[in-house]
Amino acid sequence: METIQDKLKVSIAYSLKELTGKILEEVPVTHPFVYIHGFNNIIPGLEDALSGRKLNETFSVEIPFKQGYGPYRQDLVLEVPKEELKEIGEIWLGMELEMCQDEDIREFQLPETADEFIEGLNLDNDEDDSDGIYTIKEIKKDTVIVDGNHPFAGKDLIFDVQVVAIEEPSFTELESGFPDKNEDDFDEFEDGQDFGDDFGHNPENYRRWR
Repeated sequence: METIQDKLKVSIAYSLKELTGKILEEVPVTHPFVYIHGFNNIIPGLEDALSGRKLNETFSVEIPFKQGYGPYRQDLVLEVPKEELKEIGEIWLGMELEMCQDEDIREFQLPETADEFIEGLNLDNDEDDSDGIYTIKEIKKDTVIVDGNHPFAGKDLIFDVQVVAIEEPSFTELESGFPDKNEDDFDEFEDGQDFGDDFGHNPENYRRWR
């Protein structure tokens, strides 16, 4: 395959920067990011920019936040009583929690799998949907400040991209819309282990939220 089209599996290497030039993330050719094109599993601005690109092509694209990770939503910053987190046990800055809300009942828990973490990220603009992944930003005496915004929310971004591979996906990849995972994927996240300060910044991780 020489050209990126819908329903093809694409591997890219990239450097992600703010408009100031500050590097936020780097994904090398040796550990590229892999996704299925046309399934809306990466930010709209980047997927649009990748359409029609050739194998081994390199390019830069500036993506405004509205076509990226959306605006920074203040309503996703919550002050939570520590009592609500007592079932979790030890907490720390940068810890990610999944919030579920059913009418007046709100519950925080650890994501059971990395898939659950990725799928739970708040990447849409539906202001009525507050369920998702929240990062602990501040720990006070009796309360905790948690933030459900994506780390890059509200940022205009520049991607410097190299197209590493374009392939036919497997049947299961087309069915799910996501690349097949290797046997060792997520081993480090079993048994409720920490997902790190910002899941996805390690290029060896399988990043579905990009």
